Amino acid sequence: MITTGHLLLATIALRPYVFVFLAAFLIAGIVNYGLRATLVFMILSYAVALGCEWSSIHNGFPFGLYHYLPTTRGRELWIAGVPFMDSISFTFLAFASYTVAMLLAAPLYARGWDLRLLDTWQLRGAIRVWMLAAIFEVMVDLVADPLSVRGDRWFLGKLFWYDPPGPYFGVPISNFIGWFIVAGATIAIFQLIDRRLNRGGSRPYGMQPAMPSRALLGPMLYAGIVIFGITMLFRIRAFDVAWAAVFIFMPMVALAAHVLTRRESYGAAEDIANHLADFPFEADLPVWPKRPGVSSDQALRRRA
Repeated sequence: MITTGHLLLATIALRPYVFVFLAAFLIAGIVNYGLRATLVFMILSYAVALGCEWSSIHNGFPFGLYHYLPTTRGRELWIAGVPFMDSISFTFLAFASYTVAMLLAAPLYARGWDLRLLDTWQLRGAIRVWMLAAIFEVMVDLVADPLSVRGDRWFLGKLFWYDPPGPYFGVPISNFIGWFIVAGATIAIFQLIDRRLNRGGSRPYGMQPAMPSRALLGPMLYAGIVIFGITMLFRIRAFDVAWAAVFIFMPMVALAAHVLTRRESYGAAEDIANHLADFPFEADLPVWPKRPGVSSDQALRRRA
């Protein structure tokens, strides 16, 4: 008799790339937001994604109607008629998208190679961050879903089909609307969990505020997912989709480069004070300017 544990191990062996991304999410989430918030978010976001997928394969909402093929039943874990690896992917995609939105929205602080966000609780829960994150997650699907419907051409395998296929390289527009709905819901859940579990003067368990450039872990995960998808599209010679994906992400790359290299993106002494007022457990880190009287430009652009 095949147990759930055996199926989970088989799923990891069959879909190692998914669990590499999941492991990267867990590391980035715990380091930046603590163990509790990361695990609670993983469970709740998975439940939301699974519920939406179950609804879609039965009545077409919110992604549009599609059907999973039972080709891997008995070889990997399925829950409620949905492959486990499919719904769990929404967890790390939502988190990575949120961290990119924060990187582009928050004032920055750099000392040597240590790049930090001067975020506040107000910014973490801001609607503009929520909107950016949801859009960034949908952008990933502009690569992921056309690649997935071509699963028979790479090691994913033919898992599902849209009923009927859509105009965007075989993907219906309803799918992207559904992704925005699910992305908006899961990112809002993350913002709520973060505020409920982490707001206060103490450091969340597992968080590593001294780790240099920890704010880049989530965006690096996002970049890795996108690069993986585009690379696979080129490898299977789906050049039309691959080049479309490249041009879709070019403005985002240009925006990120602009933000990271623009002098005005780096906060002033007031931004440091606001950040440390919301996260006082970071106040003793040696990265901050040691002399309050030094000019903000000298303090914030100084290199170790």
